[in-house]
Amino acid sequence: MYADRRLPMGKKSDLISGGIFAALGIIIFVLTLRFPSLDASHPGPSLFPRILALLFIVFGGRIALQGWRSATVKTEDSPEEEGPPPNRFNPILVIILIAAFIALAPTVGFFITGAVLLTILMLKLRVSVLKSAVVSILLVAFIYTVFAKGLRVPLPIGYLGW
Repeated sequence: MYADRRLPMGKKSDLISGGIFAALGIIIFVLTLRFPSLDASHPGPSLFPRILALLFIVFGGRIALQGWRSATVKTEDSPEEEGPPPNRFNPILVIILIAAFIALAPTVGFFITGAVLLTILMLKLRVSVLKSAVVSILLVAFIYTVFAKGLRVPLPIGYLGW
């Protein structure tokens, strides 16, 4: 009888995915060091990617650390714990919806496309229809206000003009 130090499957995936996101954040941050800088009063084009890179590093590191800390000692006699089967459709759905947003937003517009796709995602997460619609509309309006009005980022208007 020997003790075999292994991570449970869910925790192993946390360790791996967290490490990948933290490494991706480091790569993004290093790449933004080459971005041009503006004068002292303007943040420059590297601000947003650096914020995202730091968030990737912090949260990816946190997930990886949780996966590492939850390592359990198993022996040959201990029964294997089986959890629910992994849901492999959700990541595919997110990729499909991102592709749909890219394809539809120029003609349908940011508001409609964003609200519909966010509602679909929340319905998939079993949020009620009313709450999904309200939160989606409020979130899309908030994003529009911050990016289109505040930061002057052009967002697709679509055929309805909004």
